[in-house]
Amino acid sequence: MSERMNELFTLTQKAQKMELINEEIALKLYIEIFEKYTPKISKTYESAIRLLEKRHRYSEALSICERAIDLIKQQEVSGTVDRFEATQQRLLRKIKELEPEVTTSVKKAFKLKPQHMIVSLVILGVLFAIIRFATPYGDLDVNLEGKDSLEGGESLYKETTDKEEKTFPITERMIEIATNELLKNNDAKAADVIPQDQTLGIAIIVTAGTDADRSKALAEIYLKALAGAAAAEYDALKAPTGDSLGALYDYYELVISVGTSTAEEDLIAKGTKVRAASAIYWR
Repeated sequence: MSERMNELFTLTQKAQKMELINEEIALKLYIEIFEKYTPKISKTYESAIRLLEKRHRYSEALSICERAIDLIKQQEVSGTVDRFEATQQRLLRKIKELEPEVTTSVKKAFKLKPQHMIVSLVILGVLFAIIRFATPYGDLDVNLEGKDSLEGGESLYKETTDKEEKTFPITERMIEIATNELLKNNDAKAADVIPQDQTLGIAIIVTAGTDADRSKALAEIYLKALAGAAAAEYDALKAPTGDSLGALYDYYELVISVGTSTAEEDLIAKGTKVRAASAIYWR
């Protein structure tokens, strides 16, 4: 497999996994795919079209659909033309429904007369005078270089903190360690971590009958296991404790989904955590 094909495969896998956690991020990944590559699998086109159509972005969805139709006819992409043509017709109908009705009445054109120009010039002159004499900024000597410009004030130009400068990449080995630890629990079936910039997507599949409280507990087990693996790799990170998920999540935001399957209706617990928060927000 060429390096370019390998990049496409990796990005596609990431987009498919991210669909289970955060559709907005998944859609950005699909758009990136279509900007840089020509996918050979029809499912990639179908996924992107579905996410765009769901957000009423019909023109973008239509563009990808028509691209798929052309490539299938050229036998460069798997799939059936009929299925995409049906989607094409549906998108065209939706685009047409959004078009504003043509107004038959024609408004009388406004004609600029000399008196209009005189009034406009007078108004501009008055405004200029007000601004000139009511805003004596020219008499001030303002120092915007640092916090000394205002007594007791702080500089608007703050240096980047150490926390913002440091990065702690999540490796496949860390994910493997955390997943193996989670799967020691009989009610956990599968799990994965999808890193995306400064966000970690956490997806966990549990057995049928698992309630919301247990699902949240399993998510915390997984997060602590991942933070522990990261702390073992990076000396600067503190390991998790009984009441702390670990210092790793001071550098990443979290989007968490726990369910009996990947379908939206089977999700039991969904949570998020921003870096500034000390706990997960469950909903």
